[in-house]
Amino acid sequence: MQSNTRKYIKAMLALFCAMFLVLCVYLVYIVGAYGTRWFTSPYNSRVQAQKSNVQAGRIADRNGELLAYTADSGERFYSTDKARRRAICHVVGDSYGQTVGAESMFAKYLLGFDQDVADRFVETLSSGVRMGSSVMLTIDAKLCDYAYDLMNDYWGSVVLLNYKTGEILCSVSQPTFDPNYMEDYIEGRKELAASAMVDRVTMGKYTPGSTFKTVTLIAALRYLPGVTERTFDCDGALVFDRETGKYLPDVAVDDSDFTQSTTQSYDREKEGAEDTGAEPDTVQKYSIVRDYQSQYHGEITLFEAYAKSCNHVFAQLALEVGAAKMAQTARELCIGDEFLFDDLLLYTSSYAKPDTQLNLAWSGVGQYKDLMTPMQMCMLTAAVANDGVMMQPRLLSKVVTKNNYVRFTQSSKTYKTILSAAEAEIVQQAMLGTIKSGTGTSAAVKGYAVGGKTGTAEISSNKTVNTHAWFTGFVQDDEHPLAVCVILEQAGGGGSKAAPLAGKLLSKAISLGY
Repeated sequence: MQSNTRKYIKAMLALFCAMFLVLCVYLVYIVGAYGTRWFTSPYNSRVQAQKSNVQAGRIADRNGELLAYTADSGERFYSTDKARRRAICHVVGDSYGQTVGAESMFAKYLLGFDQDVADRFVETLSSGVRMGSSVMLTIDAKLCDYAYDLMNDYWGSVVLLNYKTGEILCSVSQPTFDPNYMEDYIEGRKELAASAMVDRVTMGKYTPGSTFKTVTLIAALRYLPGVTERTFDCDGALVFDRETGKYLPDVAVDDSDFTQSTTQSYDREKEGAEDTGAEPDTVQKYSIVRDYQSQYHGEITLFEAYAKSCNHVFAQLALEVGAAKMAQTARELCIGDEFLFDDLLLYTSSYAKPDTQLNLAWSGVGQYKDLMTPMQMCMLTAAVANDGVMMQPRLLSKVVTKNNYVRFTQSSKTYKTILSAAEAEIVQQAMLGTIKSGTGTSAAVKGYAVGGKTGTAEISSNKTVNTHAWFTGFVQDDEHPLAVCVILEQAGGGGSKAAPLAGKLLSKAISLGY
């Protein structure tokens, strides 16, 4: 009896020790994974308290342009140029912790938390005021100014990065705010546009529209052998049972039997206007997926279908690939990843596995329940341009002490290889064709090979709300490794609105030597 009791006690002690060990390992993991997010949270009382007794360091762009500084009075100020303050406000952030920009993400440097405790103590005794380090960002403020002007009054975002290093060269989100007046916003003395403090580059989740056809293309390359050699017959529509969502390949389309799509709110005749993924028209027992204004592309190759953004072909490809493999491809392309970057807070994009063939078809053309952030779309495009290698996007360049000693320099990091070199080359070819002779011709840059994909995302089933305009693309040039993503909310067609903006920004970046 006594012997059994001892064995029982030993077993319980072993169990408790094992549980304690597991708990310790788990704590180490979550601190390592989420420590940066916890530290930068505006609810971190330690950080907020530190701001009152530390003179925060400066924030500058990659060229030394001053973006934020602390006056002798202890008050935090931002660029003297009002337009620039608005252009860079989401990247830089604010001193009240209301936004997630450099002020929050790099608080440990700006407030001196990266210094040794002994150094902090000596500095406080010698000067009375402890100085934080300064940070230099990867962005070019002039490029942000330029992008801000190009957006005019459209809400949305623009992001430009170096696809070989991951450096964010430009990041602009609208609507904006003026960080010099944060207290007035908080106290209600100044009005603020709805969601103005949301950085749409990293936090905005949008229906991707036809930009998602890149995902469908990659899935087809992986699971449909010989797909690049095939031709497709675009007869204008795919027919589905309205109630079950089952594909009905033997049912012929008679336009007289279906209600016609309402005219889109953008001008089809403008250069670069593309097919949209509208909600399915229905009558009686059928639903159909078709191209804009019931277009018939006829016999068409895979590359032509991508360049012309043919809904019929890409809906068909999704049906052939299947929902499970489409979902697997999305996961392999990092859609759904919880990015734990030190440099920026990036919201998670998502792929919704379709539950019917009809929904699978709409997913293939980017008009189901999938949601993408502009930054993740840009990362995907950058990986395509970089022969399949996705780099970790970064905003921090280096940290400098008050004595101009470089304390820390951020290095480039590979996040994941998401495509084989062969796959990347095929997708590059398709994207180059879109700019050469497809829906993205207005994004062309004279003297350079540009690839891309337009998107026109329907956000209203009855078409009472204008479409979101997307463009994502890259410059195929080792000296100018640039990837860009633009979304303009309710602007119309991706080819006519977003693509020309992207082309101008790429041209400007090249002229500046990027």
